[in-house]
Amino acid sequence: MVAIRIFDVIGYSGSGKTYFIMNAIKLLKLKMHLNVAVIKNVKHHQIDEKGKDSHIFTESGACYSVIQNLNKEMAVFLNARDINFDRLIKWLDQGPYEIDVIFTEGFRNLNNPTILCISKIDEIEPQLTDNVKMISGIICGKKSYNKITLGIPILNIEEDFQRFLDIFDIT
Repeated sequence: MVAIRIFDVIGYSGSGKTYFIMNAIKLLKLKMHLNVAVIKNVKHHQIDEKGKDSHIFTESGACYSVIQNLNKEMAVFLNARDINFDRLIKWLDQGPYEIDVIFTEGFRNLNNPTILCISKIDEIEPQLTDNVKMISGIICGKKSYNKITLGIPILNIEEDFQRFLDIFDIT
């Protein structure tokens, strides 16, 4: 079994985090044949709606509740009050898919290699940590950005996918 690679994607709201992850998933799947999972930190709203069965089941004490729609798509709601991040990764590792890469979105307290998404250069310094290995996001759509700032490469995932793989040693 190959160890799961975990990458944190951070940035302010509207900085391009979701866009970056969406394109990274597509490219990792298409070009590298890797299975990718995403763990998103939702701060401003509830994931499951009060009154819906899945919410009622987890509130009643179920460890997790799985829902399936007409298209055979499923969502899993974990009653994760007692599950820390490491246990969640272990659970994913033992799940029905062999996961190669996990992107986290919006977690600022983890200690993984990090991609900082920004919309303008002055957003870098207040968010910079030792874990930031790459910068991306909305800034990449602007013509006036430099490819490197503070010694950290600024990359458009679609144009610089190979460089992304090199930075994070993904083979």
